[in-house]
Amino acid sequence: MVATALTPVHRLNDAGLDALRRYLEDLRQGSQAPPPHELLTDRRHAAPLVSECAVERRDFTSRLDAVRYLDGVLGGIAPDDEDVGLWSWLSLHYFDQVCPVRDDGRRHPGRDYRHILEPGYPHGHRHLVAGPFTVHRLHGDHARALLCSPLATENIAHHEIAARQSILTNRALVVAADRLYFDEARGRLKRGVQGSAREPGTLRRFIAVVQQLEVNYDLYSMTPEAIIGLLPREFDRWRPRQGTVSD
Repeated sequence: MVATALTPVHRLNDAGLDALRRYLEDLRQGSQAPPPHELLTDRRHAAPLVSECAVERRDFTSRLDAVRYLDGVLGGIAPDDEDVGLWSWLSLHYFDQVCPVRDDGRRHPGRDYRHILEPGYPHGHRHLVAGPFTVHRLHGDHARALLCSPLATENIAHHEIAARQSILTNRALVVAADRLYFDEARGRLKRGVQGSAREPGTLRRFIAVVQQLEVNYDLYSMTPEAIIGLLPREFDRWRPRQGTVSD
């Protein structure tokens, strides 16, 4: 793991957010300019937190690795998941992680909400730093399936589950998805997880079945094992073997 000197955590102000938006647009127009890290501590664009904390510009192996680190750094200040200035500052600080240079020599930032937080639904969970951090705050390492991809990549589990509040806030459902679809040996999603809601056993099919089960069952009161037990036989290939570590 590569780490650098500590930088005190700040919040981008309106001028800083506007400057970041301009940079993102320049990238979409083909610019190969480096991230404007000078904004991070420039008084015209950012202000330090009242509570002192600092972060390294380090390389993370996954989203889970990143949010474990950030939770350790930010744990004392209980960061607000709607703090636009803070999360956008963190995105800029880790811009080489959230928007790396690709083989064509360019960065491909996608939509602004991936870097500049748009709180709440439908885009809050799409922020590449705040989204996984919120998931980890809710579920810890039980959300491995949602957080096993690189920081720059929102995998299918995060995209489909974090977008549905009734599922994301149900710990047993998140644990059940982890047990069904996370490959512990490889530290990534199992093969074949992607697919439509019509394909047997896929993650999207799991969500469709869960939404049907919610009509007749109080899934909030059930254990992960009980929920998995309700799933039809098409999920047999995904079911964990007996002896899997319990919640």
